[in-house]
Amino acid sequence: MFWNKVEKREVTDGFDWTAWIKSEDYMSENALKQQDYLSALNILGNSIAKLPILVKQTTERGEIEATNYYLWDLLRIRPNSNMNSFECMKSLIMLYKNNGMAGLYIDRDFKGKVKNIYPVRIDSFDIDDVGLIKSSKDNKVLVNFTCVDVQGYCFDKDIVILRDNSLDGIHSKATKSLIKDTITTNLKAQAYQNSLFSNGLTSKIIVQLSSDIKEEKEMKKMQDKFDRLYKAKSGIFTVPAGYNVQSLNMDLASSQFAELKLLGKKDIANAVGIPFSLLDVGSLTEQENISYLTNTISPIITALEQEFDYKLLGLDRKKGYKIRFNVNSMLRVSAETQKNIIIDYVKNGIYSLEYARTLLGVDYNFENETVTLPSGQILLKDLINGKATWQKDNNSNDEGGDSNNGK
Repeated sequence: MFWNKVEKREVTDGFDWTAWIKSEDYMSENALKQQDYLSALNILGNSIAKLPILVKQTTERGEIEATNYYLWDLLRIRPNSNMNSFECMKSLIMLYKNNGMAGLYIDRDFKGKVKNIYPVRIDSFDIDDVGLIKSSKDNKVLVNFTCVDVQGYCFDKDIVILRDNSLDGIHSKATKSLIKDTITTNLKAQAYQNSLFSNGLTSKIIVQLSSDIKEEKEMKKMQDKFDRLYKAKSGIFTVPAGYNVQSLNMDLASSQFAELKLLGKKDIANAVGIPFSLLDVGSLTEQENISYLTNTISPIITALEQEFDYKLLGLDRKKGYKIRFNVNSMLRVSAETQKNIIIDYVKNGIYSLEYARTLLGVDYNFENETVTLPSGQILLKDLINGKATWQKDNNSNDEGGDSNNGK
């Protein structure tokens, strides 16, 4: 359908290109210089990129991992020859949260099978003039993207799209534009703090003149002179006779500098969607971890799973294949809690002994090892076959004991 590209379409930018009026061009260039914002993006990117991506298949025996499926290694290990799966997914998530949208370009062979996947920045959309609903074309949306400073375009079906803050399903709004005041304030606070330490914890000085200088030009010359002296690297400068220099120190405690910086960090954490304690001290309680997974991680991976299933698997979905993130790696518990959970699952028949050992990374070879089990337990297959000692049709012990009893 190459000639479907040569159509009259409406160009719709993924971003507001009049942003310079609102100083958003400044935000795009400087937001990543704000350490709290960049740290928040890194945390979110790492949280999702470290989740293993699995290809599963629904069979008569239940849901199994399709390790022989051709996309298994591509999704789990190396989506393209230049980056591993972690780097690819982290780049996608950071682009998505910073720019409002991002994508994974799907490189296919002549048979339509996926060869490579590349993270890209989405620049704009070309939409059919009659709109999405009335359009009868097979390809209604053309996506313009940039991959490592090289521009390209493709149809919607050839790119996995992740949108943030979208009201119509096509356009999106970058998170940094929603908190631009907070980021700008934190950038200024960061610059002020650097300047303060560079000047020996002295923010401003007052120069008192003994003579009465009224001309503005002369005042400006004198001000520039002391400004050069004040910024000297040595930290020591001489004062001519007739001048009195006093420091005008702004009390950071009185101005609640630390409290305001902390408030800005909380605003950034909330906007990006990560718990504040993770950004502040780098750790989470068990309840915070569950909340983080439910409120932030789960919506993102749900959108990715739906895109993967539709655009990567194609008709293989009808064969029971699906792509899923393994979120169990985020639900880490203590060894004692893990032991109790596995024991309960084994006792109640949810886990088999083999699967329980697999979860713990322990090899199972019951034929060549000694395994003890608590008394009173029975194998499920023995129970089904009526081999339990209390079952009526169990005759295994009928011939044992005193067979002549009563004679």
